[in-house]
Amino acid sequence: MLAGSTPGSKGEGGVLKELVSRSQRRLGAARLAGAAVSGLLGQLAVDMPGGYFGPADSTTLEGRWYAAAVVLLAVIGIEAYLSRRRWLPLVAPALYALNVGAFVAPLAGDPVVAGLVLGWNLVQLGRFLFPRATAASVRIAATEIDAADDLGRWLLVNLPAARHLAAVALVSTVAVVGFEISAILAVEMLTLGVGLAVVAMIAPFLVRLARRGERLPWLPLLLAAAAVPAVARPALSLSLLAVALAVGLGLLVSHTPLFRELLDHFFGRPALLVLVSFAMLIAVGTLLLSMPAASTSGRAIAPVDALFTATSATCVTGLIVLDTPNDLSLFGQLVVLALIQVGGLNIMVLSTFAAVMMGRGLGLRGERAIGELLDIQETRSAYRLIVFIVVTTFTIEAAGALALAAAFLRHDMGWLEALWKGAFHSISAFCNAGFALQSDSLIPFQRDPAVLLPIICLITLGGIGFAVLAFAWLRVAGRRKIGLAVQVRVVLVASAVLVAIGWLAFAALEWESSLAGLPVRDRVLNALFQSVTCRTAGFNSVAFDSLHPATVLLMIFLMFVGASPGGTGGGIKTTTLVVLLSAVPSAARGRPDVVLFRRRIAPGTFYRSAAIAVVSALVVGVGAMLLLASQHGGIASMLFEVVSAFGTVGLSLGATAMLDAFGKVLVAAVMLAGRVGPLTLALLFGRSGEARVGYPEASLMVG
Repeated sequence: MLAGSTPGSKGEGGVLKELVSRSQRRLGAARLAGAAVSGLLGQLAVDMPGGYFGPADSTTLEGRWYAAAVVLLAVIGIEAYLSRRRWLPLVAPALYALNVGAFVAPLAGDPVVAGLVLGWNLVQLGRFLFPRATAASVRIAATEIDAADDLGRWLLVNLPAARHLAAVALVSTVAVVGFEISAILAVEMLTLGVGLAVVAMIAPFLVRLARRGERLPWLPLLLAAAAVPAVARPALSLSLLAVALAVGLGLLVSHTPLFRELLDHFFGRPALLVLVSFAMLIAVGTLLLSMPAASTSGRAIAPVDALFTATSATCVTGLIVLDTPNDLSLFGQLVVLALIQVGGLNIMVLSTFAAVMMGRGLGLRGERAIGELLDIQETRSAYRLIVFIVVTTFTIEAAGALALAAAFLRHDMGWLEALWKGAFHSISAFCNAGFALQSDSLIPFQRDPAVLLPIICLITLGGIGFAVLAFAWLRVAGRRKIGLAVQVRVVLVASAVLVAIGWLAFAALEWESSLAGLPVRDRVLNALFQSVTCRTAGFNSVAFDSLHPATVLLMIFLMFVGASPGGTGGGIKTTTLVVLLSAVPSAARGRPDVVLFRRRIAPGTFYRSAAIAVVSALVVGVGAMLLLASQHGGIASMLFEVVSAFGTVGLSLGATAMLDAFGKVLVAAVMLAGRVGPLTLALLFGRSGEARVGYPEASLMVG
């Protein structure tokens, strides 16, 4: 029996029905408040010169009357919902209709802002006119949320309204502080007050979670508390509040039944989970880079350029349509760096690490999904490997940042600038991203081994995979009985051979071309640097405008192969190439097995390798064909561009700067496919199971 129900009074069904009724009334009031906020901020954001709303961030007499009517209708409607006045909620359609009518005319001059406000209010009007049946809501609530405990009762009554208000407050705060729709102090203070009120509303929910041993719920409370004394700097205060609202909204959403169902569905399909996680990270990065604060000019970056940059950073590629040091502000560079770090480590690894640090588990399905993602059967080993991956990454990046900062100090930089550039290039190098804070990448440092050698080491450590790093750590820790697994041997040998081939070939082909004019020592070093960076990272220390055609072809091959499994680079991976090449002598000798280091490779591994190589070649071929059909450029530059995008390398022969909007979106799609494609294919083709139907054998003539 539910708490609060007694025999002879209301039964469990009656109490539950009353709780759902309260929830619906509060949700109705929350929707009215959200509609009012959308209208008030919309009239400030919309640009309507000569119209009744006037230019952006200004008010007119008509606008003031409109604002007064919106506030009055919202107050009357909210009071009616909360006081159970049946006839007064009729003001709700009046408010929605007022907003719809007011923003029809501004569509012609400002379709984005006016369209968002118009669409939002049309949706709310439709929900008011066509509500869900109460009986259906009662049945859903009875099966989805446990109202017997304190947290469940709060969620049942307040979750829909709190989620709605948190979303409205977050959007409003981001619009004011991020997109700078209003510089009026009163508007900023009102936005701050609304956000703090919403945090206070969800505070009981956060406290209940904290009492159950979770640590994350304290974060939005602390951030909201820190926003109050920072009120003298509205931008900082609203930024802290935006993060608090985002975390609070995430916690609210994570406790909805729909979220749990979606999570269970994704945990059953880890490949889809990886794709969705990267797509969501790109969407967040695009939003942040679209803010005026991300640009040095103070004007918003074009959406397609923001999308391309966010995709390139998330997929650790390094292709750029914006000059990172000159077009992006410090905030924009920080966004790019955060996307590189999260995208390089994989958002699933970081989220699991955060869950472990916060004292939360993933559940059985989540543990199986992360184990399948890391190709580890034992759950405890997966957790240990994730902690090792994150700790090792931050340790190596910190060491690289200090080494590079010391080198940059010798190039007439202050210690603060040297530290910032050292940290940026260290993270970019270890994650194999290729973003640099110089317009011409690392060409200014082509004669400085103190810069090039640490970056070579960082690229190598990030690209060989965490399995190799784990084995190395175990050997250093004194566990001598643990030998090198076949995968580690293959990775080390293949990486060394590819680096040597690229080093010697680049030096031979470019000695009197792109390397000309450098001393012998620097020619040798830069040839080595380009061989290492070509497969995964995308930095360049020499100009590419005079590369030999044979060098271009060699670089295309190295970029297509890419890094090693479990690393931060892309491509089909070194192990895939080795498995396919090892099948050649086996086929020549008529042997059905592929053997590496006196170990027979499972047939499934060979099939997955072949599938990855074939599908990757198809993606590159189709992408190159579409670029050649839609853009102006030769086959060499376009093929180089597509392979660089798919291999998440980031090198270019100049084609990136010539891409139009369609070309940028196409290359961004190829970058995403390259970042998640081989991994996704490995997961999709890696599911074992016995065939239910047997077929007779047939022979085909091949070769």
